[in-house]
Amino acid sequence: MGIERLAHRIDRWLRRPRFRTPGSGIVLAVLLVAVLLLRASGSGAPGARPPRPSPPGVTEPPARISLEAPPAEVPAETADPGCPQGCAAPPSGCEVKGNISFKTGERIYHLPGQSFYDKTVISPDRGEAWFCTEAEARANGWRKSKR
Repeated sequence: MGIERLAHRIDRWLRRPRFRTPGSGIVLAVLLVAVLLLRASGSGAPGARPPRPSPPGVTEPPARISLEAPPAEVPAETADPGCPQGCAAPPSGCEVKGNISFKTGERIYHLPGQSFYDKTVISPDRGEAWFCTEAEARANGWRKSKR
């Protein structure tokens, strides 16, 4: 009986799987971590997709904004407050900076108190502008800075 028992153990040892398969819980945990890492490496906004690159050889020039300075003296009754199309120089009370990203060409506006507001320099010759309200900036195709 001793030899039969030993033979049975050896046979069972030889038939065991070479590599152990992980349980379903481990597989789900690995998939969850992968999804979270992918989402964190993206834009951070749920459901947001990165911008699609334009086809090779096709370049779209950035849209230009009319950057006319406000008239020197306009009667108070007829003056239209704000910069609906953007201004080259900031009128009093207009503190929203419309900046164009060097890397992506994306139009981003910055509000006082945001991280990059003080560092942002507006260059009207590049198409950047000042706005009086967030609504004016959004209406002209600018998005809010994420920080």
